Amino acid sequence: MFTASKIILPVFALFWCMSALNARQTPAVLPSLLNNQTNKNATDHDNTMEALLKQKMFVKVFTNKNKIFVGEPVMAVYKFYVAMNINDQPTVTKQPEFSGCSVKELNFDQGPELENINNEPYAVYTIRKVQLTPLQQGMLSLGNASVNNTIEVLNPDDVYSTERFNITVHNTDMTIEVNELPVKNKPADFYGLTGTYTITAAAPKDKIPVGETGHLIVTIKGSGNFDAISRPEILWPANIEHFEGDDSQHVDQGNFPLSGYRVFNIPFIGKTEGIVMIPPVKFSFFNTSSKDYQTINTDSITITFSKALATKDEFTNVVNYDITNRQYLWIVPAIAVAVALIGFISYRRNKKTALKATAVTSTTAPPVFIQPPPVYHIKYRTDFSRYLKELESKTDNKTFFTKAKELLTKAVAERIDSNQYSEQFLLAELKQRTYDAPVCNKVDVLYKAFNLNLYAPYETQADLDLYFTELKQVIEELQAEA
Repeated sequence: MFTASKIILPVFALFWCMSALNARQTPAVLPSLLNNQTNKNATDHDNTMEALLKQKMFVKVFTNKNKIFVGEPVMAVYKFYVAMNINDQPTVTKQPEFSGCSVKELNFDQGPELENINNEPYAVYTIRKVQLTPLQQGMLSLGNASVNNTIEVLNPDDVYSTERFNITVHNTDMTIEVNELPVKNKPADFYGLTGTYTITAAAPKDKIPVGETGHLIVTIKGSGNFDAISRPEILWPANIEHFEGDDSQHVDQGNFPLSGYRVFNIPFIGKTEGIVMIPPVKFSFFNTSSKDYQTINTDSITITFSKALATKDEFTNVVNYDITNRQYLWIVPAIAVAVALIGFISYRRNKKTALKATAVTSTTAPPVFIQPPPVYHIKYRTDFSRYLKELESKTDNKTFFTKAKELLTKAVAERIDSNQYSEQFLLAELKQRTYDAPVCNKVDVLYKAFNLNLYAPYETQADLDLYFTELKQVIEELQAEA
């Protein structure tokens, strides 16, 4: 007869073996780390295991160059490597931060990719990919990206339990050498732009009635730092009166260096009948491929101003309509309210879209990545000294205030990293970004003063030196705030 002990013991042994087998299938098994040896000291064991695990993961940064010029873009790619036999849950806890350069995010595929290191397979995840454009000479630091990894391994002393380790790794410090641009053969109109570019100019209509609006379209194409491109200087004939205009930027963030084009749309009118020629528009830059300065130019453009249309009198009545200061000041807040309303509606829509996107995000993606810091804190700063010097020489009221308004708009747009050129939008965004700092009130006052002198139905006597001093101070404050 079988005794109870003869039945229970084999069953218990079988159950124990199956349990031990199942316990070993859940976490990662790392037999090579400890050579199957059991450490009697728990603390020493943990320290040894953590040190060995750290050898199985790391962060590296790759660049396309280690020595560049001021204004020359460089690409930096941050990658996280982890051994394939590790059961882990990585999270990017810190993105690299930059100073002394402008930053543009580049598109990338997160991965993972497979790479063999010392005959061992590693999963490779891209953390961040950026284009950096240094603004000054010296050593450009590439910062640090940190990844925290939660890892489970079998406890060699207890087959029924696992051990959990939290390990953080980051890339080693790395810098790029940034040298000043060569002085030799530097063009007089060069203002720091680097890359490779072409330039074209065209007028959609070359026959325009006197008093009717024409447009000069200047297009700059190529690759480099598009944020640094300013409108080229145009030598307008005496018979043409031009206005502020606007510009738009189209950049492909999938390429390095960033490639695309920037378009300047400049309206103008003819004063009298006749044929005029707009001289070639010049544009200077430092070619980062050939390592020399280049000045390119457009073809000249011939415009024929014909006799004014019969509706000219009606147009003149509209232009000369008596707009009082009170009426003008009423229009400004009305536009501001409309812009704010549109912005609020857009914000609500974007927020709903973001919430929907968040709700369907997969929780099974291997690494969790935090977003990079907002790039508007680190951006290109225009050297306004050249433009202010040109403005200081202007003695005609209309020319002075047109240029002054252009500079103020450019300074505000750069401060908030915006491509918009509506003064109402820029002022509202500036107040939001700076928490209504005192400089916002100064900008508002200058805009009103410039508009009053430009659009009032009568010409005012203005102290141009005073406005120049105020504008210069406000621009300096805007750049200091950035």
